[in-house]
Amino acid sequence: MKRSGAQVQKKRSRKIAPTTIFSIPVYILMEILSKLPVFTICNCRCVCSFFRNLISDPQFVRLHLSRSRSSLVITNVYSVFSLYLVESVDPLVVDSDINGKISIPSNTLPKFKPKCDVPTGGLDVLSSCNGLICFHCTSTYDPYVICNPVISEYVIVAQMEKAFYHHCGSGFGFCLGTNEYKVLRFLSSRLGGVSKVEAEINTLGTKLWRRVGEAPLYLRWYSGGCFLNGALHWIVKNTENCFESMCCFDFGKEQFQPFPVPSEFCGLPGQIRVDVMNLGVLNDGLSLCHRPFDYRLDIWMMKDYAVQESWTKVFVINPLVAPDVNLNYEPLMVLKNGDILMLFASSFMVSFDTRSRSYRKGETPKVTPV
Repeated sequence: MKRSGAQVQKKRSRKIAPTTIFSIPVYILMEILSKLPVFTICNCRCVCSFFRNLISDPQFVRLHLSRSRSSLVITNVYSVFSLYLVESVDPLVVDSDINGKISIPSNTLPKFKPKCDVPTGGLDVLSSCNGLICFHCTSTYDPYVICNPVISEYVIVAQMEKAFYHHCGSGFGFCLGTNEYKVLRFLSSRLGGVSKVEAEINTLGTKLWRRVGEAPLYLRWYSGGCFLNGALHWIVKNTENCFESMCCFDFGKEQFQPFPVPSEFCGLPGQIRVDVMNLGVLNDGLSLCHRPFDYRLDIWMMKDYAVQESWTKVFVINPLVAPDVNLNYEPLMVLKNGDILMLFASSFMVSFDTRSRSYRKGETPKVTPV
C-alpha cells in the first residue's frame, strides 16, 4: 500500500526524544558516580535534587565506601569544625620545598564546615569510621556529635547520667552485620572499695544506652581505639604504663575479647612501655608501631586479620630526632612509592623515604585517618 505524501512528511517530522543524563538507569549512574573523588561528588550534589537524593542513598554510600581509598581529615587548630579533606596522598600530591618540608597543594584540600546546632567550642575528634567523624567533649563526654562532613549531616547522641558512675572513656564503630553505627562508653565506679568499669552502647537512631557487661578494668584509661573489621582494638597496659596484651570489642557480638599480638611480644609483658607503641591501620590492615630502642622504630602489619602468625615486621627505620628524645610516631598511610606518611609528636606530618632513609617534615594541624 502506498503512503500519501502527507503521511511520509508526518513521519519525517517526528522528533526522537532527546537523551539526557536522567535517561540513564540509576544503578549505572551510581556506578559512575561511585568512582569519582569526594570533592567532585560534593559538587554533583549541588546540581539538582535528583543527584542530591541519589548521592544520599544508603546503597550509593555503601558502593562508594567499597571503592574509595583511605583519606585524611586535617582539622583547623583554631576551629575543630573547620575540616580539610586529603583524599589522595601520593608522591604526585605531596610536594617538598627547598627545605625538605612536606606541602600538600591547596587544590587537594577541599574544605568542609559541618553544620551543627550544638556549641562546638569544647568538641574534639574522638575517632572516625567509614568517613563519619565522631566528636565529643573531652571534659564531659556530652554530647557526642557524629557527623558526615561531606554532606553536612550530623546526629547528636546525648549522655544519660548514671548514679555512682562517672564517664571515663568512649569509642565509635560500625556493625557489619546490621549496618548500624554504635557509640561505646565506659563508666567507672568504686563501690565498696572495689573498682570496676561498665560498658554501655548506643545504636545511632535510638536514645537508649544498653549495658553490655563489665569492661576490662584497664579501659578506664582509654578513649578512641583503632577501628577495623567491625571491631575496636586497644593496646592493654598495666598500672605501670607497660604493655600487657591487646584486646578488641566486637560491635556485632557486643563483647570484649583478647586479640593476638606479634609473637615477639608474648614473652615481654610488663617490660615494654606503651608510650613507645601505637596501633593503627595501614593498607587496610592492622598495624603496630613500636620503638624498641632509642635508635630504632619498627612497624608491624597484620596481613591476615586476627591471625597471630600473619604479624610481619615490614619497616625498620631510624627515628626522626635524637635518640634521647622520646616522642610518639603514628603511621597514617603507605604512599604509592613506598614512603610512609606519619604523624610525629602529635603535631608534625612526616614522610619517610624507605629508599634514601630520609625524612621530609612539615608542621600541620591535627590529622585524623578517616
